[in-house]
Amino acid sequence: MRKVKVLTVIVFFALLTNSNKSKAQFSFGVFADPQLSWFSSDTKKYDPNGPIASFNVGFSAEKYFAERYALSTGLSLNSLGGNIRFTEDFILKTRDGEYTLNSGDNLKLKAQYVTLPIGFKFRTNQIGYNTFFATIGLKGNIKLKGFAWNDTNTVEKETATDHFSWGFASYYIGAGMEYSLGGESALQFGVTFTDGLSKFLDLNNGVLSSQCLSLRIGVVF
Repeated sequence: MRKVKVLTVIVFFALLTNSNKSKAQFSFGVFADPQLSWFSSDTKKYDPNGPIASFNVGFSAEKYFAERYALSTGLSLNSLGGNIRFTEDFILKTRDGEYTLNSGDNLKLKAQYVTLPIGFKFRTNQIGYNTFFATIGLKGNIKLKGFAWNDTNTVEKETATDHFSWGFASYYIGAGMEYSLGGESALQFGVTFTDGLSKFLDLNNGVLSSQCLSLRIGVVF
């Protein structure tokens, strides 16, 4: 009877150790996501006029608190922006001067941000070499610098950092798959939609927020 109790204790601690290892599992990765970003407006003064192409490059980190569920975060250098067509005159201020944009003029804007996401990742059991996943969470974006383009005034990538908010928040939702390379390593592919929760641009009136559709291309270690 004593041997049975000892064996039971040993098995219990073995299972507990394996469970703790699973809960403490970390996963890291790198990615370079091509993306399209554009503006959403709450006023008729600014008419969103199409997306721009850019990249979001960085690393990801995940801590699994269960076999198929993880807390996810990371850090990236993210370029976002879009095109605006004005329905009334607007004064564009850049480091090189001030320009008058007339009604109907298009303004292209792009800014670089340091982006910190915090969210959850859910994945399926491995099917062959593939594992499918879904992600959801929030992002904080801190502005580094911003640029403007306008054909009417021959503005070509002039620094216009003051027109951008110092930072903004957004939420994201995505899905994709990981193709196993053996062990914990995998190629990662997916699609993520991001929508702004706060002001992207600091203009005279109204709120312009950022929306983005990105293609996840990465490697998980």
